[in-house]
Amino acid sequence: MTEQIHPDRVRHALRSVRAAAYSVEVTSAGTTLALVMSASPAGRRNAAEKIVGLLDAAGLRLATDDPVGELTNERHGFLVASVGSA
Repeated sequence: MTEQIHPDRVRHALRSVRAAAYSVEVTSAGTTLALVMSASPAGRRNAAEKIVGLLDAAGLRLATDDPVGELTNERHGFLVASVGSA
């Protein structure tokens, strides 16, 4: 079982990113994050790299094998977890 991450913790970690670029939602599985900005693939990748880095600095991660690649290519939400949680 993963720790429930409060959405405000995610938003605080991403405070230097335009809020219109991403979406944070609470689902039955937990708090999710999606990259929703419209940009070129390179622009989406740059944003994804920044988001993943900011999450990591805040002790958070996306529960996916390739967070940068998946944020770049997908628009649906990925579960946010604490670093070190399964």
